Amino acid sequence: MQKKFIINLFFLLGLNLLVKPFWIFGIDRTVQNAVGAEQYGLYFAVLNFSFLFSFLLDFGLTGFNNRNVAQHGHMINKYVSNILGMKSLLALLYGVISIGVAFIIGYDTMHFKLFLWVGLNQMLSSLILFLRSNISGLQLFKTDSAISVLDRLLMIAFCSILIWGNTFNVEINIFYFASLQTLAYLVTALIAFLIVMRYSALKRIKWDMKLYRVLFRQSFPFAILTFLMLIYYRVDSVMIERILPNGSTHAGIYASAYRLLDALNMFAYLFAVLLLPLFSRMFAEKLDTGKIINIAASLLLSVSMLFAGLAWFFPTQIIDLMYVEHLQESSDVLKVLLPGIIPVSMIYIFGTLLTAHGSLKKLNIIALIGVILNIGLNLVLIPVYHEQGAAFASTSTQFIVALSQLILVFTIIKPQELGKNIVLLLVFGVLLFGVGYILHSSSIHLYYQMGSLAAFWLLFITYKAIILYRRSSFNILKQLPWNKS
Repeated sequence: MQKKFIINLFFLLGLNLLVKPFWIFGIDRTVQNAVGAEQYGLYFAVLNFSFLFSFLLDFGLTGFNNRNVAQHGHMINKYVSNILGMKSLLALLYGVISIGVAFIIGYDTMHFKLFLWVGLNQMLSSLILFLRSNISGLQLFKTDSAISVLDRLLMIAFCSILIWGNTFNVEINIFYFASLQTLAYLVTALIAFLIVMRYSALKRIKWDMKLYRVLFRQSFPFAILTFLMLIYYRVDSVMIERILPNGSTHAGIYASAYRLLDALNMFAYLFAVLLLPLFSRMFAEKLDTGKIINIAASLLLSVSMLFAGLAWFFPTQIIDLMYVEHLQESSDVLKVLLPGIIPVSMIYIFGTLLTAHGSLKKLNIIALIGVILNIGLNLVLIPVYHEQGAAFASTSTQFIVALSQLILVFTIIKPQELGKNIVLLLVFGVLLFGVGYILHSSSIHLYYQMGSLAAFWLLFITYKAIILYRRSSFNILKQLPWNKS
């Protein structure tokens, strides 16, 4: 299991490192600089509004399906045809509720025109995630990895033609950007659907209301968890745009810093994609999950600490490299917001472990506390501190949720050597920020400071790799014939 996890993890990360950074910093950032903070801020706020109700599109079916296909691969034929039928009904429900709430909060014509595109994109994205849950549930991780970057790869091609090629002689705006995403999602969904058809022998979509009631009851805890997590993770920009005068511009400033968090979040999410089916199968086979958790935590949390340190000590320099306006405001937000990647990474590891274990009721209670805390902090802090207040609310909420989940893991699952590994990571984090402080106070050139911080992280990872290799080597040696005799 360890070997399988590491090989597929590095394949998945490698593929995503080739595609998604260029998408985020080459295309998405370029679009924001081209259209301006106000127009992009409007798009960002509407996009995050569309996320708030996206749980209705899935209703926990993807997590439920991934876990069950991983444990019972022969059930894929039954699940795919019926869940696709259920998702078509959920898409209709999503459209009705989202548009109704948009009317209530006062969206105008411009908001609605943009929401039609991003709402459709949410439907297609949800379909792709469900199709991918079947692929990863069958342990076809390399195929799933390729599908995970296909939509972004297509968007890079489309936007490169529009932005730099200027083939059609049109000026880029946020509506072109949203509609090109729709096209990329459509192509990706079609390819993923054809792959799933190959393995599931899907002949037609079924509408079985009796089965839907069973699926509804079984997936309901997943749906509630998804909804609550989306609220405390995505509501910030919606509240900024609605609460503050000239809210679109403030949301655009928040988006500038959030882009880096979102980029790191994409890679952290890849761990969850691999870990959920692995953990589910390990629990089904009654195997200890400690070794896999320790590998994932060492890699993901140490990287998260590195980027949190870079953002804390060098926010102005990072923002200055990326944007052309509102530089100081964006760097103030980045310094507070990006350390939130540490608890987000913890949630992707420990929350995924608890989900595979079936501890959904406790996860939902923690998530509900997170929602109440996040909305309360935003209501108090946004009017006074604007987007920086929203960043503080987000980071604080993520830390409280992550620590609560970690305590739950220690209480319920008790993985081997996790406590020792967490202490080691805490020591690494303290030393990393200590080194960062010393470097930041010195007269060394900026790039040497940032490089030295990265080198310190690399030293830690090398140490962990050597420990892992030595333990694996000893285990292999014990299996050799002459040792057995």
